[in-house]
Amino acid sequence: MRAFLERPFGPTELQFIDEAFDDWLVANRVLKDSPEAELAAAIIITLFREGHDTRSALETAMSKHRGLKDLADLASRS
Repeated sequence: MRAFLERPFGPTELQFIDEAFDDWLVANRVLKDSPEAELAAAIIITLFREGHDTRSALETAMSKHRGLKDLADLASRS
């Protein structure tokens, strides 16, 4: 658990996390200031902390994550 909480975020990691998040928002038509976006951001950061620490690994994990799929579905109904 300690490694999870202490996972470092440098400028490179923050940039690709932010880019992946922005791409997810656009692809799923979610507004950045919406509750769905806030939850998605938390999920994406958690995925990074779980070890998906490259852009491609993060995007793969995001595409398989049930919570992100549910949030996208919720946003599309709004």
